[in-house]
Amino acid sequence: MKKILLILTGGTIGSKLEQQKIDVDSQAAYWLTHLYREKYGDSLEFEVIQPLNVLSENMVPSYWTTLSAVLTNVNCEDYQGIIITHGSDTLAYTSALIGMAFHHLPIPIVLIAANYPLKDPRSNGLKNFRSAVCLIIEGRANGVFTVYQNAKEENEVFLATRLLEADSYRDQFRSYGGSCFGRIVNDHLVLNESEENPTLEEVNQKKQHKLILSTPLKPAVQMIRPYPGMNYRCFDLQHAPKAILHYLYHSSTACTEGNEYSLLSFMEQCRQREIDVYVASAKKIEQGAYVTSHSILQYGAIPLFNISAEAAYCKLFLLYNQSKTVTRQMLQENLYFEKLPAICSNDHLHHREEPGNCC
Repeated sequence: MKKILLILTGGTIGSKLEQQKIDVDSQAAYWLTHLYREKYGDSLEFEVIQPLNVLSENMVPSYWTTLSAVLTNVNCEDYQGIIITHGSDTLAYTSALIGMAFHHLPIPIVLIAANYPLKDPRSNGLKNFRSAVCLIIEGRANGVFTVYQNAKEENEVFLATRLLEADSYRDQFRSYGGSCFGRIVNDHLVLNESEENPTLEEVNQKKQHKLILSTPLKPAVQMIRPYPGMNYRCFDLQHAPKAILHYLYHSSTACTEGNEYSLLSFMEQCRQREIDVYVASAKKIEQGAYVTSHSILQYGAIPLFNISAEAAYCKLFLLYNQSKTVTRQMLQENLYFEKLPAICSNDHLHHREEPGNCC
């Protein structure tokens, strides 16, 4: 049986508590394999490397460069799969980035985190690690996933590009669209066969390597989320990157009134500085949309449809770190299930779009 590559990057799962402070520790993450062997035996071989040791709230593009370089140089023939330990704060972003950039690898990649340091009895870190191991050795699913045990002690399996940030009250993760890909039950993958999810066959299809990334990865995209009274004059466009992702309210809208509060005025400033402006998650307007949505698109915003903020940001980040020019076709391609199926709205009830029908 081939070994599993364990890539440690820090986070709570690689931290310890001292004097009421949680911080990464160079040896704490290695405690994970010790606990695993103590509980589940030593029939599996792990190769452990630690290219990073950082709290995930401090994750910046230079760390993504390091992690990407490690994955690029992995000899997949030596391993059954790869497990990446990570902090929970930015887990959704790194998951999306790895999912879109490395979904072509012939072995599964599973990202995990923990709610508490491993030596805390409340920690789900070992359980998440066990779920990742089971997902890999069962051999049914090949792709990029994130596994995390929720408050109900359900070991959820997420498509990496659909994971949303954990809520700040109960620290629970959700999947964009509402349905996780499956769960690990009695050490086996049980699929969640919802209409939003791809089939196991679709996930396992051999995928093309579409991205050729420049190195080092650069912070080429800035993300903005709207709120009532947000003043666009507070943004310094003299130091702006190549592109701006402006996430929208759930109705695919943003403020278009009042000069300092208007996205349209802000877009005009971006246009003068040749900064691309993307909006997400956009909705199709053919069957009716708010006048603000029409105005935003008519003013030149580039729409990204049916995609989370985390995945949209990472998709643009990756595309703007390529050596070739970003095209509309590249934007609309589904790199790794980050775009959900289109839905049609009727009396506030949503139905999945059937082939041939356009929302």
